Amino acid sequence: MRTYVNIEAQTQRESDAQAMPSRPARYARFGKFVIDMRREELYEDGQRVRIQAKVYQTLMVLLDRAGEIVTREEVRLRIWPESSLANLDANVNTAMNKLRQLLGDSSDHPTFIETIPRRGYCFIEAVEFSEVLIPRSSSLTENQATSGANLQAVHAAKQRSILRYIALTPFRLVSLVLAGMLVGALLFFVWSFVSNKNHRNAKSGTKNHIALSADSALASFVSA
Repeated sequence: MRTYVNIEAQTQRESDAQAMPSRPARYARFGKFVIDMRREELYEDGQRVRIQAKVYQTLMVLLDRAGEIVTREEVRLRIWPESSLANLDANVNTAMNKLRQLLGDSSDHPTFIETIPRRGYCFIEAVEFSEVLIPRSSSLTENQATSGANLQAVHAAKQRSILRYIALTPFRLVSLVLAGMLVGALLFFVWSFVSNKNHRNAKSGTKNHIALSADSALASFVSA
């Protein structure tokens, strides 16, 4: 009886895993990729990417449980329900490696698919579902417009800085000329002061020499 219950439970789990989940919309967007789930096609930056059926199904298993851990057994039951457990690791590993290569992802530094040791995998990128495909070019156009506006603002600021510098240039020149004249006048004043002082000292020395000469002559006359 117990064996019968276990087999029945396992059969139920396999049926649940194989059942296709209801998806919220036709399109799924993540990063630069878009999936048309009705046509089972993958697009990268608007260009269709060729993807094998098993790899596409593996991607959908992860997207259906985005943000949650998907066990290796769940992947096997959804993609290879008739395969034996002996081929489980090889099949799952091959599919995940091909999917990562297709998405440009890495197991060491994952952007989309993270490996959960001893448990399974988790799709870690945000997924947006919509019934209407919004072209990525429109968002790019908005970003380009924003970037263009920012560049124009920077260019206008540079122009204002240049004009302000040109407007202030005459005042700078006048200030330099006035500063030069002030320094020149100060130097001339110092030179004049020193020259006058030296000239006065020279005259004082001449008078003292004449006085000393007269006194010497008088002393010589008295001695005689």
